[in-house]
Amino acid sequence: MALYRYIVTQSDKELVLENEAVSDAVAYREGVRFAAEMLAEQSSPGLEPVSLGLVVLDPFAREILRVDIQASAPPDGGS
Repeated sequence: MALYRYIVTQSDKELVLENEAVSDAVAYREGVRFAAEMLAEQSSPGLEPVSLGLVVLDPFAREILRVDIQASAPPDGGS
């Protein structure tokens, strides 16, 4: 297992996490899952759209994933 770094940026903060993974593919999948969880927690009907950036670095500090996401919840009563 190797240590990967996940850097999440939003307009007002930056969060850096480290997690062990057996391969780049597993770290990539975990990064996507983490971003989806953050979006689900932060988007609610009637709130401003959520924007975040995610970078996943391998154990050698090489970038294996970079995504910029903007999402919003559906209006009240929508799906």
